[in-house]
Formats: sequence, structure tokens, C-alpha cells
Amino acid sequence: MQLVPTPFLEGSIIVYQPERGFRFGIDSILLAYFLNLKPKDIVLEVGAGSGIISLIALKRFSHAKIFALELETLYIECLKRNVLENKLQERLFVIKGDIRNPPFKPGNFDVVFSNPPYFKSEAGRKSPYEIENITRRDIECDLNEFLKKVNYLLKNRGKFYLVFTALRLAELVYLLKNHRLEPKLLRLVYSYPGSEAKLVLLCAVKEAKEEIRILPPLYIYESRKGDYTEEVKNFLKRIDKN
Repeated sequence: MQLVPTPFLEGSIIVYQPERGFRFGIDSILLAYFLNLKPKDIVLEVGAGSGIISLIALKRFSHAKIFALELETLYIECLKRNVLENKLQERLFVIKGDIRNPPFKPGNFDVVFSNPPYFKSEAGRKSPYEIENITRRDIECDLNEFLKKVNYLLKNRGKFYLVFTALRLAELVYLLKNHRLEPKLLRLVYSYPGSEAKLVLLCAVKEAKEEIRILPPLYIYESRKGDYTEEVKNFLKRIDKN
């Protein structure tokens, strides 16, 4: 499948991604702006895809270095091209590997982040593009196994950031707590005011005490058929920190 370059954030980054099938969406951008990375953090993105979240994060945090774990060969090629195109050879490190058997020592990371598959393997109508089915459904690794491996990878007090479907929030919180990943920060995402929550942005901390902060809601659009909100428009502006 052909890879095509997409100028993004008003041309401040170039993202190679598949011409057809699964391409990054607004959820990845929201997660990139939900992250908070400290200068000495050892950081991992799991299931990096084309790397859009890491690319934005590296623009936002000029001190950051990120390991990008990805299994699919097509996305490995995207990642490698994006590293070169954006001159990130010293800051973004592509690792081909499987979260089910991660190629890292336990407790290696201060921060892990991911935009994991939202739906169970049997849910909904399947895409004609198998790569999209793998990306959207937990065909290769279900949520329980995924969070077990996140716990394995994080240091004590390490942080896990993710964006996920709000429809499975109760299940997500239950499984996080089962794997000693305590939800600490949560923000619900709505398409527009008056709609039901569509997504959830969540930060959990390994081996932390129970206490959670609920942030103000995030609206993507001003109204049902309206423009992006000012907050989201700001997420799409050029970043020139590097």
C-alpha cells in the first residue's frame, strides 16, 4: 500500500501514513495534548501507528525522547519515514515488537501512552482493510492483557496516558485498578455541547493511592454542524518550539 505525506500543524510536521484504510484522527491529537512529559522521563508509545502522537509530543516537549513500539510492518515503514522527514533520529526510536511480549525490561518506563483499539474483536462491522481492523479492534491483544503489560513496563509511580471510547469507561477503570494502575486524571470528550461523551482521556499512576481529578469537558465542535472549538483549533496550529 502506498504511503503518502501529509503536512500537519500548518506544515510544522510531515506525517507519512497509508493512502487508504486507517489514518490518524482527532483522538490522537487530543491525546498528544493531554500528555505531560518531564525532562528526564523515559517514554514509550505502544502501538504507535504512523507516530502522529509522538511527533506532536516531541514538538511540544523539546527535551523529550520517545521509544515507539509498533508491530505492523506498514506502520514501521511510516514511522521510519517520519523520523527522517522530521529530523528526529536522535529523539524518536522505532522498535518493531509486540506488546504481548515486549522487548523491554520490566519497570523500564516513567511514562507509557497509547491510543489502543476501542472495540472488542467481534464488535461491529469490519473494514475491508485488515490493517484497520487490527487498529480499531483488540484482535491481537484484549484490553485486560494490554493493561497487564502496561503495568509490567511502568516503574512504580509511572504514568499511563490513553484515549479510549467512553462507552467502555467502566470496564477500563475496573481493569486499570485490577492491574494496580490507579486513575488519577480524567477528561471526557464530547462532539459538541449537549451530546453524549464520545471519548475519555485518562492518566493512571502505577501503585498510587485512590484519588481522581475530573477536568472540565472537552468539546470538539462548537455545535452539531459547527466549526471546531477554539481549544481544538489551537491544537491544530503550527508548533515551532524545536
